[in-house]
Amino acid sequence: MPGAATLGQRLVYENAKDLLHDNGVDVNTAVLTQSYLRLEQLMTITTTNYVFPILVNGGGGNAGAPFNSERRLNLQDSFVASELAVYLFPASSSTDTSHHLYSYPSFFTFTGAGVASSAQQMYHGYLTLSVNNQVIVPFWDIQRSYLVNQTQNTAAIAAGSFDDQLSGRDDVFFPTEPNWILIGSKNNSLTMVLQNAFTAVLAGSPRMVIWLRGVLAQNSTSVQ
Repeated sequence: MPGAATLGQRLVYENAKDLLHDNGVDVNTAVLTQSYLRLEQLMTITTTNYVFPILVNGGGGNAGAPFNSERRLNLQDSFVASELAVYLFPASSSTDTSHHLYSYPSFFTFTGAGVASSAQQMYHGYLTLSVNNQVIVPFWDIQRSYLVNQTQNTAAIAAGSFDDQLSGRDDVFFPTEPNWILIGSKNNSLTMVLQNAFTAVLAGSPRMVIWLRGVLAQNSTSVQ
């Protein structure tokens, strides 16, 4: 008998096929696979509205070019998002991938005067998604991605002995039901809106990460 995870993914797949078909995508010719999008923006003290480019040609983050750790949508592809997570990423540089993604601003990692408490601003904000200037998702609260698990690393623990408890499979991700469909040939805009700007940010290249999981339909739309 297939497990619950397998059955869940089967339902995601069938739902994705229906959504794609309803949006004019020929699911008989498109290549459908499990995939993900990873979108990033720098944390700054100058803004409350962060636009996360979805498409490969959608411009870069606050620093210019897209980050090497991002995974954006090709113009000829479509993507049906089935679940979403928002993380904090304490990267030391624009190309650094040696740090974990965090589901909360750990005081042990987000060091510096007011840095950890300032990062809490993100969890009082929300995401909004529009496609071709039509608002599809007006308010997606980021609080649902806030998670402080039972085991955390602290300064009192010897370096390297413990790490924050976090499952990349089970934690933080929340179903986007009804599912979101992103088509590469359309104008997709995903924005994070904060109530207040950050008052202090971590040194280096600290970023906010939006991670979408779902079904990718390759070569499913024509690019004009």
